[in-house]
Amino acid sequence: MKYAGFCFGCLAVFFLVSMFATGPIIAIIANSNQDLGITLAPLSATISYVNSGCCCLSGVLAIVFLAVGFMGGNKDPDA
Repeated sequence: MKYAGFCFGCLAVFFLVSMFATGPIIAIIANSNQDLGITLAPLSATISYVNSGCCCLSGVLAIVFLAVGFMGGNKDPDA
């Protein structure tokens, strides 16, 4: 369970960074070409919505798996 918690924690960090990185990148692309910016506006909103949801879900699962893993004691053979 501890390993799953750490994996979901890494996923949460990845989605958090992705959420803050895609907005400025799409804004830079939109400033260079206005037609492309109009096309990418709904995509930017969708990416932000999906990333924030996945970040929250991964964070909650990481906390749950880490809590369950540490409550069970040291039952992992290699931990």
